[in-house]
Amino acid sequence: MNVNILNFNDQKITLSLYLLIFINYLGIFFSYNENFIIILAYSIVLIFFISIFLVNQNNYLLKCLMLVFLLFCLGSPTFHFDARWIWLFKGKQIFINNNLDFLREDYFQGLAWQSYPLLGPSLSSSLAKIFGYWNEVFPKTFNVILSLPPLIYLNSLIKKKINKLIFILIILLVLEKSLIIGEMDGLVAIYFVTIFCIFFKKIFKNNFFSKKEDKFIFSKNEKLNVFFFILSLITMTLLKKESLLLISILVISIIICKFYLEKIKLSYKYLIISSLCFLPLLSWELYLINQSIFSTEHPTISNIFKGDLIFLFERVTNFRDILSINSKIFLNKSFFISLVFLGFVLGGIALEINNKLKNQDFKLFILYFILVFILYILAFNLIFLFTSYDLDFHLRTSAHRIMLPLSFLISYISLVLIEKLSLYK
Repeated sequence: MNVNILNFNDQKITLSLYLLIFINYLGIFFSYNENFIIILAYSIVLIFFISIFLVNQNNYLLKCLMLVFLLFCLGSPTFHFDARWIWLFKGKQIFINNNLDFLREDYFQGLAWQSYPLLGPSLSSSLAKIFGYWNEVFPKTFNVILSLPPLIYLNSLIKKKINKLIFILIILLVLEKSLIIGEMDGLVAIYFVTIFCIFFKKIFKNNFFSKKEDKFIFSKNEKLNVFFFILSLITMTLLKKESLLLISILVISIIICKFYLEKIKLSYKYLIISSLCFLPLLSWELYLINQSIFSTEHPTISNIFKGDLIFLFERVTNFRDILSINSKIFLNKSFFISLVFLGFVLGGIALEINNKLKNQDFKLFILYFILVFILYILAFNLIFLFTSYDLDFHLRTSAHRIMLPLSFLISYISLVLIEKLSLYK
């Protein structure tokens, strides 16, 4: 079997895992039948291990990494605040109550994370159903299971064995322990990069990933391609509400690219499909409204909605705070590693960059990446400037994890450039 292209059966296995996870999420709303949930949980675990041991057997490095992550997940409980008191706590409540009534309990009222989507917690709860009791260890393996489909997708783009090894190192150095502690930020980073690639491949009509050399899975079957696209985007929207901002950055970058490069063509079919993928998140919001489950304004952005224009102006012109924010961003370890890696790649092509940019598809790819980079930095500068938290506290607790998606994107795009530059003559 080809090292890079998955056959039809492999595609069905990967999509089956995605679909079962989504059905499990729907189960907590429509029919929380315990026997049905247990069967789903067993099926998810079975398909996960089938994916590990049978899908595209030549990609052994990624498989080994997933098994190592799984072992680490099962090795100790988590002590991280967000993981323990938000995501795993919600999973525990679903496990104990067999419903969502806990969202209306007094101790939960007004908490900002009360309205967070429940894709991750629903999966952790179902995994606990297999064992019949809850603890702080095996439910957090939902991180590893949710990360497998997009990682298979991203790994399929990489052709050379040495670059596959670099891809594994990127995951370890940039994402670090975020995929094994029960938090959502590592997952958001992986799905952000996946959606970036899918958007560029499917919404932009270009030949940067040519049919002959395109090693993305599902490229030979359009129906499966659409299905994977839909499930990936839906999953990202149901991880954290911050995903909406990340997707908005990708969409705004597409619009700017179209405005700047008027000759490029867009696939409006995929734009329409993208908009429909927000329906599950909209349904979650309607559910909260229907059940009279309301949370107070999120303290990190509530200042934006107070209408005090003088206050907002003072914040965006506070250069001391701007310097403090960007020092935390750019001196972040994961982000710094990613920038160094990108610097080496750009340094290697510096003498030929003008010739490369004459290729319209290559130019579009670079422009799209740069726009996403700039808008990401700008967006999170504004979030920290308008925070209702103490700025130092907010930066100390959030800067690293907030920058994970951009750090992972920079590193992965650098690796893609290494792969693609050898194909441009």
